[in-house]
Amino acid sequence: MSYRSGFVALVGKPNVGKSTLVNALVGKKVAITSSKPQTTRQRMLGVLHGDDFQAVLVDTPGMMEPKRKLHQSMIGAATEEAKQADLVLWLVESTHTPTSEDETVANFVAGLAGKQPVWVVLTKTDKSKEGVKEACEALLPAAARIFEVSSLSGDGVAELAAALEESLPEGPPYFPPHQLSEQNDKLWMSEVIREKVLDLTRQEIPHSVAVTIEELREGKKGPDSLYGRAILYVERDSQKGILIGKDGALLKKIGKLSREELEKQWGKSLFLDLWVKVKKDWRDREDWLRYLGYA
Repeated sequence: MSYRSGFVALVGKPNVGKSTLVNALVGKKVAITSSKPQTTRQRMLGVLHGDDFQAVLVDTPGMMEPKRKLHQSMIGAATEEAKQADLVLWLVESTHTPTSEDETVANFVAGLAGKQPVWVVLTKTDKSKEGVKEACEALLPAAARIFEVSSLSGDGVAELAAALEESLPEGPPYFPPHQLSEQNDKLWMSEVIREKVLDLTRQEIPHSVAVTIEELREGKKGPDSLYGRAILYVERDSQKGILIGKDGALLKKIGKLSREELEKQWGKSLFLDLWVKVKKDWRDREDWLRYLGYA
């Protein structure tokens, strides 16, 4: 039996459930998730393995109207990944009829349909609304197939995974067995910290924070311990005060939750040293977008 492999790009508007679906398909958390939009800022890969196939799932930033250079970079990353993929999944929430943002994404993927297969995936079907499937069919008549999934309950996920296996082209594996992601430890640590910021802050704060890992090494207690030092960048002095919190309470909570998750994943104790610094308007500075890996 021949081996099948390929890259599958998940595209859609912000907060449509791309990262949650990648995690559900892989069977492990390989991408951070949040109820807030703009959670995914750069491509993240999850690898779905089978006996004779490998699907490389490309979690892309949400497509939206760009208001900052960061947004432009995110949209550019999403469109390029989709253009290069073997298969494109257009994700749409089944909780409401398609929005103008959905229509914009549909117009983009419609231009890809003649070059590579495009499927529609309706997400959050545990809260579905009538007429969404028909509306998506009208927006993207070129779609080869339509799936309905709930990543939280698992409904439809196995069926989608089986369809991916059948539809991938023949090719060699891109990753060794049991490797579920391409993220290195520093990148994953920065993402986990940012996820906690997203969970614990409101308004503009979560979108104004970038995280860099300055140091990650063996801790003082030996090979079963780690020391990590991270800097959380914000754009304003007022944002710095909010992120730190009264007597450092919010920053301590971010550190505690991040440390607990990372210790559980890595099986090692972690001393996590967090600092907050101001880098004015970093989301509109190309030099800082490159430094942070967003451009």
